[in-house]
Amino acid sequence: MDTISAFLSGRSMKETSAQRVLSGSSFVRDSITQEQFDAMIGRLEPKKSQSTESILASILPYHLHASLQARMTKVTQPFTSLERLATNNINYSQGYPRKGLKALLDAILYSLPETVEIKNECEVKSILVQDGKVSGVEADEIYSSDLVIYTGFATELPRLIKDLPEEYKANLGGIVHSKSLTIWLGLEKEFPNFNYTGSEIWFKDFAYWATPISNYDPSLAPKDKQLIGFSFVIDENKSEEHEIKKAYDTIFRAHPNIEKYIDMRHEQIMVPEKAAVTIDGKFADIRTPVRNLYVAGTDTDKRSMGITRAAYSIIELLKILNEDGNLH
Repeated sequence: MDTISAFLSGRSMKETSAQRVLSGSSFVRDSITQEQFDAMIGRLEPKKSQSTESILASILPYHLHASLQARMTKVTQPFTSLERLATNNINYSQGYPRKGLKALLDAILYSLPETVEIKNECEVKSILVQDGKVSGVEADEIYSSDLVIYTGFATELPRLIKDLPEEYKANLGGIVHSKSLTIWLGLEKEFPNFNYTGSEIWFKDFAYWATPISNYDPSLAPKDKQLIGFSFVIDENKSEEHEIKKAYDTIFRAHPNIEKYIDMRHEQIMVPEKAAVTIDGKFADIRTPVRNLYVAGTDTDKRSMGITRAAYSIIELLKILNEDGNLH
């Protein structure tokens, strides 16, 4: 459980909620609301109970819930709602974008109209506020705007904006970050241990999540060679050098013959998501105390992880912009 929790939240099982484990492991859909999850495990008061149909529609594929809903009763509801957990029928295929994650960025850039101007290497020094409303940003020069969407770390907002409410700053201070290490190994030949499309978890000692990326897209490695990623959650109280050495030792212990095939090594240390989903961890609201200043990214939405979680946050952002009359 500690290993699974580490990859779902970056923290131990004591700090990871049951909902995160169930949704992150696809036993229940991660797009359900907290209220729906509570209803499944029977914690809601009768006056707040949801219909069988609405819960089924949220956690079961349509072809299943449509055929089952007519036969469902309040007695059977809690059991069928956790059908995936009971049957362990959760095998979903994994995917990876062709040409890597850069392909997603290229697609987004290609979709933008010609009127959009992107300024690279232009650090925002402060977000400007006038009479409680955002008025622009200060970077290499002053950029005036009546609407700003911030996608950096929400925990950095108190540094960028003066006089934020103390309660809001305290909530941002409760956001939990986890640091990860990914070791990329380029192998001079395809290694028999990684002849699959998917991923594996090594749970002994220093846990890792291994994915043979070039099996999804052969263009990510030279012909007849292979690119493998090994991801670890590292101890922030230890030096990066210590954790990197420990990671290599773990890989070589798990795959004793792999070292002689290594043609390329690359270590990548980062905070993979801007907020870890822990029991006590906080998340930022998309709306901020500053009017027309919005926050988006993986520290505003708990669902899923990585690119998918970022996408969820944008969907919610668009809804809120529309509600506030700022979308059109």
